[in-house]
Amino acid sequence: MYNWSLKRTTMSDYEEVRDTAKSAMEGLDKKLDELNKVAQANEASRLARLKLDVKLRAFIERANHLAKDLDPIRWPQFVFDPGDPAIVGRFIALAMFAQPRIPLPDVDRFHGSGVYALYYRGDFPVYDPISGTETPIYVGKADPGHDTARTPLEQGNKVSNRLRDHLRTLRKAESTLAVEDFDCRFLVVQSGWQVAAEDYLINLFQPVWNSETDICFGVGKHGDAPSTRANRRSPWDTLHPGRDWAWSDPDMENARSEERILLDIQSHFSSTTIYRDVDQLLKGFLEELSQL
Repeated sequence: MYNWSLKRTTMSDYEEVRDTAKSAMEGLDKKLDELNKVAQANEASRLARLKLDVKLRAFIERANHLAKDLDPIRWPQFVFDPGDPAIVGRFIALAMFAQPRIPLPDVDRFHGSGVYALYYRGDFPVYDPISGTETPIYVGKADPGHDTARTPLEQGNKVSNRLRDHLRTLRKAESTLAVEDFDCRFLVVQSGWQVAAEDYLINLFQPVWNSETDICFGVGKHGDAPSTRANRRSPWDTLHPGRDWAWSDPDMENARSEERILLDIQSHFSSTTIYRDVDQLLKGFLEELSQL
């Protein structure tokens, strides 16, 4: 027998939801009218307008997500666009993962600009969580000699120069680090795409030495006379002393104490995905491309 009470209850619930949604939309329309008046007011400063713009764009994004959730027909999680820099960055990163890991001291000079990653396999205690894994301690890019460069020769030997710079830096930090404990991967990339690839790699790995993670940054800094530097000693130089320009001024202060840096690194590794092997990397890469 058909359950008529269930039908009546369902219709009542539907009407309640419909009325609540209608009321909410009417209130939203009113609020938007008020915001429009504020935005058009002469007393609204440029900064106030910019802040309002940011909040409105965030609201629009939330509204779009809600509209997709309400649609009875499912939306794909993303649209595959080969021209999207984020998509291109993923595939460039995948191509870099296909390259062999090479001991950093063994890298020869070669033509080309692009992206690279440094890997640690030593025994400095705070780096134990990533030592010997596929999670880089640092990723970077090397821009071409000029934007219109189309061949590795025109780009210049930019990636190999950057890797050699890092090698020299690490040799100066021999009291805490050994160059033999570092590997690297690198990929020569068509000019212009190295930025998208670096962005993807940083977002994926959150490397502890990259400035974007705001933890142990400073390894990529180039030194000059302390008298010309208005900033303080970087966390990297505090934890891994050795570069003369970072320590020649006895009055230069540390940006952070060594104790704070160590705690920040420990906290970072406890809350960040550690990719231990290539299979885990490939699995994560494929999952990101799933539309369902």
